[in-house]
Amino acid sequence: MGGSRFVALALLAPLFGVPAAVAGAAPPAAATHVHVSDRADAPADAPVDVPVDVRADVRADVRAVGRGDVRHGGTAKVSAPARVRLLAARLYWGDRHPSYPSTERMHRDLDQTARYFGRVSRGRQHVRTTLTRWVHVDASGDVMCNTEGRSVLAAQAALRRAGYHPDRFNRLMIFTEQCNAAASAAQLPGRVSWIRYRAPGMATLVHELGHNMGLEHAYGVVCREDGRRIALGGACLPVEYGDSWDAMGHSRGFFSAPSLVRLGWAGKIQHVRRSGTYRLADVEHSGSANQALRIRAGNTTYWIEYQPEHSPEIGRTIPGVMIRRQVGRGPVEIIDASPGNPTGIAYPDRDLTNAALPVGSSLTTPENIRFTTVSRGRHATVRVGFDQPAAVPDAPVVHAVALAGGGYRVHWAAPADNGQIVLGYRVTAWPSGTTTFVRSPGGYRTSARLPPIRDAAPAWVTVKALNQDGWSAAGAAFTGTVYGPQVTVTSPLPGSRVTRSFSVTVEGFADQYTGARPTSAWAEVGSVACSSAAGSGPYTLQCADPGHRLHGPQLLTVHVRNQLGGTTDVTVPIKLHGR
Repeated sequence: MGGSRFVALALLAPLFGVPAAVAGAAPPAAATHVHVSDRADAPADAPVDVPVDVRADVRADVRAVGRGDVRHGGTAKVSAPARVRLLAARLYWGDRHPSYPSTERMHRDLDQTARYFGRVSRGRQHVRTTLTRWVHVDASGDVMCNTEGRSVLAAQAALRRAGYHPDRFNRLMIFTEQCNAAASAAQLPGRVSWIRYRAPGMATLVHELGHNMGLEHAYGVVCREDGRRIALGGACLPVEYGDSWDAMGHSRGFFSAPSLVRLGWAGKIQHVRRSGTYRLADVEHSGSANQALRIRAGNTTYWIEYQPEHSPEIGRTIPGVMIRRQVGRGPVEIIDASPGNPTGIAYPDRDLTNAALPVGSSLTTPENIRFTTVSRGRHATVRVGFDQPAAVPDAPVVHAVALAGGGYRVHWAAPADNGQIVLGYRVTAWPSGTTTFVRSPGGYRTSARLPPIRDAAPAWVTVKALNQDGWSAAGAAFTGTVYGPQVTVTSPLPGSRVTRSFSVTVEGFADQYTGARPTSAWAEVGSVACSSAAGSGPYTLQCADPGHRLHGPQLLTVHVRNQLGGTTDVTVPIKLHGR
């Protein structure tokens, strides 16, 4: 099988309340450098492993443990056989086999895995699986759950006695759910993987088979500067499993474009060398269109792809344009292009899970290459600019300040970010100086509620925008306004001829900023008052001029007030005639 290393995909114990290894068993000889997370809030399938050396011929348990060859190889080609014959071996020890998972569940997971590789490889790889019955193995739980080489020897012997021929398969997947362990494992590269917890699902099988082909884990990169999270720059740290949009991270998704290139399965990858606007197809269904963009800058390579579907196992995430980088021969890392936008997913990083660059936002690399998401839908449009250093954002323009619940609701337009995504806004009311910070990556929030403003009549409000280059200037001050409801007079219509006694029908609607509902309406014609009405409407008002004080063309004025005291006035030209 050639030289290989051992990696583990961990299923963390806290969720199931089981130990990392089989209960009562001795610790494995190869436990050195295999780290299990102690985060109790990590999801069940959180992978946390570090490669270690393993003997290729698996004739003995792993004894000589070291850090091994930890080079990631970047986009160097890896072994992706055109045909995979996978023996899925269900093994048990003791008097009886486990009741889980069911044969139906196993066939479903294996069939999904085979279809996955057929699709992701563009038909270049065909996976054929053989599922064994439950086969008894003459080995202890300690051997089957805590060793690699010895467990493979025991498994192969048991399979041969049962009439199977593991040497006829180029992949052997050993299922020992009886371990109730916290990790699955695989040779990297190699032919053997160990599935040691119940109901692992397609994502785990794909991940381990990816290791067998030579793929490392999918990384993310987290950067901070001046105490705040930024997209790229300042002090950066790699995050193993941090790419939640690649099957080799904590994900149920597709392989990323760099992984597809390594496997020889990529579609059209456009090498970008000049500024321009480029179109990207869905990375999973790109056909003959661009599956990704590739940009080289000295020792660093950037990859741009479009993922319009939710990929992680759990939680809500925002899909979109993903940006990855590779520095030298280091790992390919997804960049958190929307810092400050965390999800409820705790592992491996709440913020990094939402890594897409929002529409209208930009990211400028240390080499002054700027990426801007122009649009997204069935395809995504990305603008790439060279030699474009970033700057602070433009000043935001406030377009509404409305009285709301004793305070104020402020609305503004997202400004141009000038090369680095907007991280948030500082809203200040004057003359009190009351300040509120609004975290808003990419300007997804462009409103804020301020508490009651004292000594400010009227209230003046300014807004500044922040990106990783600093604060913008303050936008022009805006005077606070009490907004009235939206009003429609349905009868009489403008220009109508009416008698001296007529009805007025009015509809009132909540205004778009505060949502305050109408509470009353009244009207007059010239100097003659009409009736009034309470409630949220629609309203019917009665107007009459029994004293014949009005003649010919007149203006009907309708007033509607809302919960906050805001009033809207609407005038309708009419003409009185008759008695």
